[in-house]
Amino acid sequence: MGEHPNVAFVQEMFAAMDRGETAWFDAHIADDIVWHVGGNSRASGTFRGKETVAKMMGAVANPDAMKAQTHDILANDDHAVVLGSALVTAPSGASVEYNYVNVFHIAGDKVTEAWGMSENDAETDPIWDEFAPS
Repeated sequence: MGEHPNVAFVQEMFAAMDRGETAWFDAHIADDIVWHVGGNSRASGTFRGKETVAKMMGAVANPDAMKAQTHDILANDDHAVVLGSALVTAPSGASVEYNYVNVFHIAGDKVTEAWGMSENDAETDPIWDEFAPS
């Protein structure tokens, strides 16, 4: 049995993120996307709409700010689940390495909803606070 197409889709998304290629996201994020960011930082919450999500993601669009590594991608016709680790470096230079789980709802080659959760909010929240708008 071959790899599910949504595995390749998410691999493309993470490759685009590594390159800082925002055009990929613009083409593959639904206009009415809902993006949930876990944790307790000022950057946590639910973001609605392509413009809002693009603004939220813009802070870490720089490949030097975030390095994500996928360990596994599980997918079916509706969802893809990514298990991975990331190293995030805040503007102050502080950084944190952590494990994460991302869940993407995919319809028609577009992400329509996403959930992101890190393994330890106590470690990641101070870093994400630096990326949140004041």
